[in-house]
This record gives sequence, C-alpha cells and structure tokens, in this order.
Amino acid sequence: MLEFIEILLIAALQGIGEFLPISSSGHNAVANHLFTQFGKPLTNGSADFIKLNVLLHLGTLFAVIIVFRQRIVDLFTKDFRMIPLLIVGTIPGVIVGLIVKKTCPWIEESLPIIATCFIATGILLIGSLFLKNGEKTCSTMTYADALLIGIVQGIAVLPGISRSGSTIVAGLFRRLEREEAATFSFLLSIPIIAGGGILELKDLLDPELAANGSLPPWLLLVAVFVSCAVGVVSLLWVIDWLKKGHLWYFAVWVFLMSPFTFWLATLPQPAEKPTQEPGVVQEKASDAATLEKTQPIPSAHKHTPLGAMGRPLIDPATGKLESTTSVRKLTAPTPEEPKPEPTAESTLTKAVEKEDAEPSGRLNMSREEALKEYEKIRAEEEAKEQALIDEENKRVPLVGKPDTLIPLDPKQRIWLTKDGESVVLLGRVALREGLLELLACRVGSKEHESIISIRVKPMLIHAALLAIGAEPGKPVQVHPTFVPPSGDEIEIKVRWRDENGDVREILAQEWVLDNAKSTKDDPQAMSTHWVFTGSKEFTDEDGERHYVAEETGELFGVSNFVGAILDVPIKSSSENADLLFSCFTERIPEVGTPLTIILTPTKNRRE
Repeated sequence: MLEFIEILLIAALQGIGEFLPISSSGHNAVANHLFTQFGKPLTNGSADFIKLNVLLHLGTLFAVIIVFRQRIVDLFTKDFRMIPLLIVGTIPGVIVGLIVKKTCPWIEESLPIIATCFIATGILLIGSLFLKNGEKTCSTMTYADALLIGIVQGIAVLPGISRSGSTIVAGLFRRLEREEAATFSFLLSIPIIAGGGILELKDLLDPELAANGSLPPWLLLVAVFVSCAVGVVSLLWVIDWLKKGHLWYFAVWVFLMSPFTFWLATLPQPAEKPTQEPGVVQEKASDAATLEKTQPIPSAHKHTPLGAMGRPLIDPATGKLESTTSVRKLTAPTPEEPKPEPTAESTLTKAVEKEDAEPSGRLNMSREEALKEYEKIRAEEEAKEQALIDEENKRVPLVGKPDTLIPLDPKQRIWLTKDGESVVLLGRVALREGLLELLACRVGSKEHESIISIRVKPMLIHAALLAIGAEPGKPVQVHPTFVPPSGDEIEIKVRWRDENGDVREILAQEWVLDNAKSTKDDPQAMSTHWVFTGSKEFTDEDGERHYVAEETGELFGVSNFVGAILDVPIKSSSENADLLFSCFTERIPEVGTPLTIILTPTKNRRE
C-alpha cells in the first residue's frame, strides 16, 4: 500500500511540475531528498527509477498531445511553417541538456543550486506582470523569436528553473499573444520530453539493470495514467491563468519553496562513513598525493590465452609459463604496512577454545595467571601471523617471467608487469562456503564473507590500476536514488598450484555462485564483470581525510560498497537477507591456499 501511495505521489508531481511554471525537476529532486531524509527512496533501485522516469515522461507527453491535438494536426496539414520554427527552438535545449548531463550531472541533486533557481523562476514570473499581450502568433513569429525561446529552454535545464514558465515569459517578451506563447512553449516541450525519456530508456536496455526492477507492471501503468491525467489538468490550468494575466501567482509558490529547499540542504544526509568491523586494523590513509603523482602509463595491447578451469598452464618440470605483462616504475613510495594486531575478541575466543579442549581448572585462575595466559595466546597468534608473512615474502608470483615484474613498493607484494598491462598481487583462500559480500578483502577485516584475503594496502592497488591506464568511475550511489558503480572493466584471474604441483587458472567469476540463476541441478557462476570504481575518500569529524577501502578492508565487492576498489555494476545488496552470491565451493581450493591474482583492464588485452 505504501509503495502504491508513493508512486501516485511522484506521478502526480510529474504531471503538475512538467506544465505548471514551478519546475518539475526541482520538485522531484526535493521530493527524493525528503523521502531519503524522512522515509525511504521512492523507488527500489536503478531499474525501477529509470522505468518510472521513462513512463512518467510518456504520460506527460500524452497530456500535451491530448490538449494540443488540433494544433499538432495543423502542423502537418496547413501550418507547415511552424515545423522549422520548432526545430530551431529545440536545438539549443538539446545541446545544453546533453552538455549538462555529460559534464555535471550532480547539478540535478544540488539543493542550494535548486533553491537559487527557484528564486530565478519567481523573478521571471513576476516579470510577466510588466509584459503586455502581444500581437504575434505561432505562424507569424520569426526565427529569431524561436531561437531566443529555445535558448531560454536550454537554460531551463537547470533544476529549479521552470521550462514552461521561462519559455512562456520569453514568448511574451518577443510580443507573442499570451495563448500563442503557451502553445509554442508546450509544442516545444514535445521533443524535449520525448528525448528525455529516450535517454533514460537507453540506460534501461542494459540487460543486467533491466532484470533488477521490482515494480509490478500494473503499478507502472497506473503511474502513466496519473501523470497524463494530472498533466492535462495542469495544462488547462496554466493556459487559463495565463489568459487572465495571473501567471505571476505561481511565483508565490516558488518563493516559498526556495527557503524550504535551503533548509533541507542544511540537514545532515544519511552517513556514508563506513562502520568499523571487529578485527579491522585501523590505519591513516596515505596522502591523496600518492594517487595524484601516479601517472597512467601508455600500454601496448596483448592477449593472454585463458586456461580452462583445472588445466595446467605451467610445466611443473620447468616452471615456465607464456609471458604475460608489465610497466614503468612508480616514483612515490608508500609507508610500510603495520602488522595486524590480534583483537581481544579473537584472543579470548582462542582462550575459551583451548579451555574447552584442555580442561584444567583455568576458570579459577588468578588475575596474574589469566594475564599470562592471554599474553601466551597473543604471542602464539603473532608468531603464526609472522610465519605467514615470512612465507609470503618468499613466494614467487605464478607468472611466466617473474623476474621481469616491477615492484610497486619494496615492502608490499604487488607488482606491475613489464608491458604495462596488468597488476599482479598475492593472496590466500579465506573462505570456501557460505554467502558472500566480497570476492577479496584485506587481511584482518572480512574473511568471514570474502573468498580471498590480500595483505597489500588498498591505496597501492588503486595506484597500480591507475599506473596501467585504468580509468576509475564512481562507487555505488544509494541516496537519493540508486546509481550502479561505474568505471573501466577489470578482468580478474586467479592462479594457484594444485595438490600435484600443477598451476591452475580461473576467472574469478567462476568462484562465485549466482543464487538467483542457479538451481540444485544447474549451478550457475556469476557472469557479471568488475569495474574500477576507485573507492572514495571521506573526511571525519576532525577534518582528516581517509581512503574508505583502507578503513574497511573492502577490496573487490560482489555486493555494492562505496569503499570497494572494484565492484559489480549491478544492484547487489549487502544486506544479509538479500545477498545475491555465495561461494562456488566445488571450484575453490582449500582454505589457506596461496594465490596469485592478476588484474587486467579489458581494454589492455590484445584481441
């Protein structure tokens, strides 16, 4: 029921705002912020949002066609001169709209900008009081008139600037009759509304995205009907008020909306700051200059044949493999990574396990004896951890010519390949069974929900991908609407030695089971690729900047995380009840198996 009411509200808002001179884009943005701040987003994700936008555009397009049906018929029967005038008026709006959408899409959600534009709309509407009814009609107006109105329509791309209000006032300024100014304005809206819907529809053609919608078809049809019906009423209303010279009345509303929007902008948004997981090693992120100094390196294309799962790629006798990849050395070193400290929780757990296995009356230990036992278990953990580090420091990456690899940092197990096409790093199998949030995490963080654990600093992985020419996009956006992660596609290959000493290779997707597509008799691996989102930075209450992946340990996600360096470009919840993926246990080697991970932007591969 709540979903039904929400859809009715947003459909009615679209029908009202598209034609009344109050700015539909500005009101939609304010509505989204309100629902995000005090309830929940109006839609359940990117696919729902795009479907609804497309259909609401369609509903308001029907409204224009219904109200101006006779004038539209005249365009193609007797009033042919209006067609080129409408084309001239449309071109500026299309150009400006595409530029804004490409270069600064964030404007659509900026409440301070929207509030300022509401004021501008109000001033324009007040200005209509000083413009007399003209004598020109749509048939007698000039191309200069059409171009000026079109330029004003282009400026109205800014949220909070009313498209209908600004173009009607521009028509009055060019001496059009009031009703004719409204007619030209709303006929001019047809290609703009249709074009906006087509742009949204293009995104919906992505099969991964389209499959994630959850709104039922009947509810979408209701939304179309409501936006159309409300749009018809709004059109007739604004035309009637314009004839009476009452257009300025709407200025009162937008003047009230402006301070309200400014106030809404001052409210704290739901925090995106990551929560600290038990056992995560806290570190200060390296200076952002580390990334700024890292320059992408031109890379030649190559092709590395992919071995089928379980096929040996390296001759055990010679240890040789076909050459793979490489890069120029980076100049900016990074500080040594501190060793993970055992947490009190893990130490006490081990103490309890030991007590259960060897009952010896420790429950009656004195304080001094308990502290000694604690220190003993902690020392054992540290020794085991140091043994793993020492063993990892001796490991040779499973690539054809490991001696040609270029270390990114002398104290970290991460390299760039000589030809500048791939990043090579080491890790271990951390998990073989259960639901997944991550493909790879940092050691000491989320091994209970990640197949692979990696000891390398996240900032170095980010810098290495930049060095081989990968372009980062943006992490997932959850509020006010869902926007999937973006960035260059990254292929992840994993290599390890089996029990016979043969080197095996697999695409990382093959280790992830897609629960939505799998059946008991037909298990399906994840088909989605990873994209280089680049994680992000946040500023804490003390004004210090932190790299999110450094704080949370989230390296390569299969659920959407703002902190992940690589993420899947689909809606993939991190809520336990909604996890989409789990371990493909039969394909994953034993826990603790040493791994070589190879990251290659797909654009670097030779076809």
